[in-house]
Amino acid sequence: MTKQGITGVVLASVLASTAAHAELGYTYAEGGLAILDTDTDDTLFGVDGRGSYQINRNIFAYGGLRFLSDDLDYTNWYLGGAYRHAVDARTDVWGGANLEYQEVEADNCRGFSGCSKDDVAPAIRGGIRHQLDDRIEVGASARYVSGDLDYFGLTGQGRYKIQRNLSATAELDIQDGELGLFGGVTLFF
Repeated sequence: MTKQGITGVVLASVLASTAAHAELGYTYAEGGLAILDTDTDDTLFGVDGRGSYQINRNIFAYGGLRFLSDDLDYTNWYLGGAYRHAVDARTDVWGGANLEYQEVEADNCRGFSGCSKDDVAPAIRGGIRHQLDDRIEVGASARYVSGDLDYFGLTGQGRYKIQRNLSATAELDIQDGELGLFGGVTLFF
């Protein structure tokens, strides 16, 4: 292989990995409305906000906060860090760990000591993101939260680019068998 051919392969590799970085941004703020149908005949409704900040090419910090309410109130926040790996120019896999806070407060004490229970525990998260075309991104993730309020969750997400840095976001979430939905916007920086 000639020197120009080797240079071309190296340049193409760098451009492909740069394209993966540019297509799938990890510095963003996301917010919207969420609903969670629980097995206690409550349908919790409220706000959900989250974000991510890309520290370097492969490392990012992430966090989120949500308040859902009906006959019981559910508060959840988390903060952690993750590693991303570009599979190809349009697909990333990622995994991370975080600290998770959960609080459940009930109007009537359905099994909760003092009508309230909270917990801070470690959690792990991971997933895959794929850019289908210039406007549509899809992804899936899983999380396991340990502790007294432990649960396993699976999420499927889609983003539709409205403008260069603004996307409409929709999400289907299953948290220990309970169905949840999220709709909102993502602002990339």
